[in-house]
Amino acid sequence: MLAFALRTLRLRAGMFVAAFLAMFMAAAIMMACGGLIETGIRTAVPPRQMASADIVVAGDQEYHDSGGDPDEPPILPERVRIAAGLADTIAALPGVHKTESFVFEGDPPAGTVDAIGVIAEPGVDVGELRKRIDAELDSTTITLVGDERGRAELREARASGVTVMAMAGVLTAYAILVSIFGVASMLALAIAQRQQDLALLRAVGATPRQMRRLILRETLLLSLLATALAYLPGQLLGELVFDQLAERGIAAEGVVFHQGWIPTVAAMAVAILAALAGALGAGRRASRVRPTQALAEVSVEGRLIGAGRLLLAVVFLGGGLAMTIVTIAVMSGPLTPATAAPAVILLAIGFASLAPVLTKVTTFAVQWPVRALGGVTGQLAVLNARGRGGRMAAVMGPVILLTAVSTGILYLQATNDKADRQSFADNLVADAVVTAQDRFDPDLVGRINGLPSVAGASEYVDSVGFIESPKDSSPMNEGWTLLGVTAGGADATTPVEVTAGSISDLHGDSVAIEDRHADRLGVDVGDTIRLRMGDNTALDLRVTALFSAPDDYNTLLLPADTLAAHTTEGHATRILVTSEGNVTPEQLVADLTGVTSAEKGLAVTGRDVLLTEFDDQKQTANVAIYIMVLMIAGYAAITVINTLASSTAARRREFGLQRLAGSTRGQVMRMVGVEGAILAASGIALGSVAVVGVLVPVSLKRLDSVVPAGSPWIYVSTAALAVLLTLGAMLLPAWRATRGRPAEAALAIE
Repeated sequence: MLAFALRTLRLRAGMFVAAFLAMFMAAAIMMACGGLIETGIRTAVPPRQMASADIVVAGDQEYHDSGGDPDEPPILPERVRIAAGLADTIAALPGVHKTESFVFEGDPPAGTVDAIGVIAEPGVDVGELRKRIDAELDSTTITLVGDERGRAELREARASGVTVMAMAGVLTAYAILVSIFGVASMLALAIAQRQQDLALLRAVGATPRQMRRLILRETLLLSLLATALAYLPGQLLGELVFDQLAERGIAAEGVVFHQGWIPTVAAMAVAILAALAGALGAGRRASRVRPTQALAEVSVEGRLIGAGRLLLAVVFLGGGLAMTIVTIAVMSGPLTPATAAPAVILLAIGFASLAPVLTKVTTFAVQWPVRALGGVTGQLAVLNARGRGGRMAAVMGPVILLTAVSTGILYLQATNDKADRQSFADNLVADAVVTAQDRFDPDLVGRINGLPSVAGASEYVDSVGFIESPKDSSPMNEGWTLLGVTAGGADATTPVEVTAGSISDLHGDSVAIEDRHADRLGVDVGDTIRLRMGDNTALDLRVTALFSAPDDYNTLLLPADTLAAHTTEGHATRILVTSEGNVTPEQLVADLTGVTSAEKGLAVTGRDVLLTEFDDQKQTANVAIYIMVLMIAGYAAITVINTLASSTAARRREFGLQRLAGSTRGQVMRMVGVEGAILAASGIALGSVAVVGVLVPVSLKRLDSVVPAGSPWIYVSTAALAVLLTLGAMLLPAWRATRGRPAEAALAIE
């Protein structure tokens, strides 16, 4: 069977080109994702200022006591500093030549430093020296060697590595699902085009098992060649995606892209297994070919849909429905896309898997208008669509996938972004912002509060922290938003209403918490909570106030100076100001400018600056989503082109016979065009239906609107792309197939 498979691939090379390209693209995408995952795991940052150090001692930026997954600990947002006196302790160890302390950013507390560089004495084993240093360190301090050393200089590297790794992991999962479906569609089409050949094999004694082995071996040979040739393109694609992420700030500048042999081999194995998984269904279909079909003039359509494909369709649709229910009933706020996006993918694949059935339905639905508008040409197109349901299904599936993935995820993200922006704007009470390049005068807030046009002014410091005691079992154990405020102005600059205690008591080690969260934690005014700050420092804070706030205001209020001491900058750089009564924004800015003009480095702006910053952050974060959509939709588009081109080119004999029967070349081309229009319209409609069930409830939940956010041009452009791809991939091969003489074409072998 292996020798026969090799002969089949050689003599029927054109038939397998489309399947080869599908496997090649799938392997390249998976290799690129593998490189991104390795890059995120390594987070290799070659040192710059500390290049001469053999070992770097720095604070551990991972928080290991959050109660979450110990293999994926949260990343602390602030610089975790270490005691300056540790340099003397390390310098006294055997094998240490000298140490040097470094401060890279912000205003560190007295006596602390950002990192310590250690230079070993000549001939000392760095690994052994590292063990001796580790023995002197506590759990919040780590040692770094090699390309890890640069992490001490680039604090955000670890967080960006986790982001890149998570994005690549999600994309890999989607790519596997899409590639299995794409390869399965291509192989199903190849089987449909080879029914007579396979029937001849059955007629001369081939068993169903041998037929399945033939398909599997053909697929294995193709996938081995495709994955081997995809190595270099996969690496280039991974580097290109990573460069785009770095350019837009998602990946930290200075992190080096890595794609070693482990992710490459893993990606090759996954791509080959995905291809073989897709071949299983094709193999079963091949084994069902009857020997009597060898004598048939045309291929005979088999069962409408196999039991295995029907089962997979039910599984995917059930999974998509379950994810949709979870999205509606459980998820809230920015977490909504975490389950809504997989729901879109699963529903799209489920609908695409049902393409053999849905093709019959859509063809039946459009046959009357097509016949009325297309005349004889339309009649032929409908007959072909009904008689070639298997081939139509193989090419409709990718169109459904392209439409559903592109429109579904993009509109889902647009809806989520609009809802998040509305929430941010609703929670933004301030009317103006005073920004300082460095520290500002401690009396400045008081002077601003004294202005007649000002209802309240407060320093603004933000960070992330973790409640350690009482035990926090809520979803917020991944981090609470911490907001540092000035006690005298917090009432006017935050969207809270005090229900117990007083915000004016926010001084020193104190905290104010939303009353529903306080009930869940079992704390009240006067109780104490232990909070792990963003710089990994633990503080015991006394609850001085409870307040009510909007549902998604998951924020703890702290004194600005208390919180600032545990941030990388070490001080507040902004003051939020709320206007009094009917004071116009222009008048407020003018009054603030008069107060701040005497100090250098101060700037006064309206609240729009905060909204602009929010939009910029969202746009940066969405780049990863756009890249994911582009890669998946691109793969689906290539599958559409390959499948349609292969299917149409194989109809040369059919076109020749049709022309011998009296049809002109123009009539044949118009018939193919009408078939393409039926196919594109059906695929777009079904892809749209697949995502409506997710988009509408999400939009209702987040925006109170049936219509999701996002430009209508997203849908128009996606539909136009699907139509152009479908018609182009059918008309161009048909034009080539009808160039020769009809008699010669009629003798061609499909």
